[in-house]
Amino acid sequence: MLSRASMSIARAMRKRVHPPAFRALSTVETFGKEQNFTWSSAAMAGAASLFLATGALSAVPVSTECEQEESSLPVFGSSSDPLAGSESKEGLDEIEKLYIERVPYKRDREEISDTSSAFSRGVRAFENSFESAYAAKEESEDPFGGTSVPTPGIISTSSPAVQETVTTNKMYFYRTPQIKSRIARKFMLFTAPSSEELGGDVAHLLGMDLNKVEVGKFTDGETRVEAGESVRGKYVFIVCTTSSNDALMELLLMISAFRKAQAKHITAVIPYYGYSRQDRKVKREPIAAADIAILLQNMGVDRLMCMDLHNDSLCGFFSPSTPVDHLLPIPVAAAYFHEELASVPTPEDWKPESEDDEYYPNITVVASHEGQVGRAAHFRDVLQRLSGKKIELAFISKNRQKRGEKYYTPHVVGKIEGQRCIMVDDIVNTGKTLISNVDELHKAGAATIHAWASHGVFGPRSLSDAPQRIAEIEHLDYLLISNSVANDSILPPKIRQLNVAPFLAEAIARALHNQSINEILNLDEESDRRYDG
Repeated sequence: MLSRASMSIARAMRKRVHPPAFRALSTVETFGKEQNFTWSSAAMAGAASLFLATGALSAVPVSTECEQEESSLPVFGSSSDPLAGSESKEGLDEIEKLYIERVPYKRDREEISDTSSAFSRGVRAFENSFESAYAAKEESEDPFGGTSVPTPGIISTSSPAVQETVTTNKMYFYRTPQIKSRIARKFMLFTAPSSEELGGDVAHLLGMDLNKVEVGKFTDGETRVEAGESVRGKYVFIVCTTSSNDALMELLLMISAFRKAQAKHITAVIPYYGYSRQDRKVKREPIAAADIAILLQNMGVDRLMCMDLHNDSLCGFFSPSTPVDHLLPIPVAAAYFHEELASVPTPEDWKPESEDDEYYPNITVVASHEGQVGRAAHFRDVLQRLSGKKIELAFISKNRQKRGEKYYTPHVVGKIEGQRCIMVDDIVNTGKTLISNVDELHKAGAATIHAWASHGVFGPRSLSDAPQRIAEIEHLDYLLISNSVANDSILPPKIRQLNVAPFLAEAIARALHNQSINEILNLDEESDRRYDG
């Protein structure tokens, strides 16, 4: 568990401190297959000076550590993610615990602004406090294995640098993936700029570093890709959200580069499949989702993992020789809402039906339109399984006469009055459908209104004001989206991002060990014995 002050230290050090300096300030103890990193006394003395300079002492936790309670539910991927090394040694003060990973270093000293601030002065005091310790242990062993040598990397916390994400409190479905050593030697994980934060979290959960690839642009605007290490004979996984044309081109060229470098097998992990809504021909227009599939296959991809495709039929756009794993994060979201709503205070006038009866609010899962009834039904089934209570199902009919019609009359079908409603959709883009649906549910007498969408595709801040528009919806408690699409600005508090990195890490680990991916989200039967069980 990290305090807010510790988070501030780690972020500052990520920008400022040379990597080997951390080795002089740390000790690493191994517990089973995981490691616990602790600050040395010199580092703690420097931290004290930083706290005094910034006034950053805070007890507010920022944690991904989860309770591990026994459950009768089967085990499958979730966002309840104790990051690798998060089981701490008893007896350490909270401020001494810092669980870390290595990520590529991309900042230099010229990027540090406002050096006269109290925070910057505190960081400099922190740096001065360990100069002697660093000189004494400069040649010591690397806590992560190997010899301490200067490398173009830095150590930072696993929390996203820009947008904070949320997770479930309990370990409902997720078990830390462990990759067998003989397979790990053949496994390489790369990420494109569009999924840098998500890919880094996946690598951390798999207990490895991201492999090096350079992705950028030439002066004329053309995309440039160069693998930073040999992939010959390796099983390569590329995490890339194709939410823009640049991201799509980067993925295509990365696949091409690795194929020409003689990678043995290439898997594209696509959290959000761009152009997925162009999945049919109505007038004189392309079926863009199918055309993207052709491009990916021609570049040489062997397998795809896509999260919550807009339409199941997209899997059929690929040839039988290119399998597609369709990953649905709905149980992850349902578990999060279960915890949120289970903590609602018990009304004074509520009467239990039996001695063992516990209060659980009246909930209705609402499909945002007719095409989302399947997702809403799945969400309702998981929520019923977790709560043991009856959950209502409803939907909102758009009643559009033809495709592209801007104006329509929504109609609510189902039990809404006095219910706590959770609206389910796969994509939120402009937020206009969300606004109209919230208004209709409020008019129908909903007690509270929440919403879940797998993908928040808001686009660049300069072109879209959707986040601000959603933040102004009066009767919406909050919108929950996954972190499948990165945003170029911090989202308002009314929009929460659910971290799906553990879900993707579980799928990747199972794929490497030829385990069933469908079993991750199997609620009806006991899962097969796992590779790390």
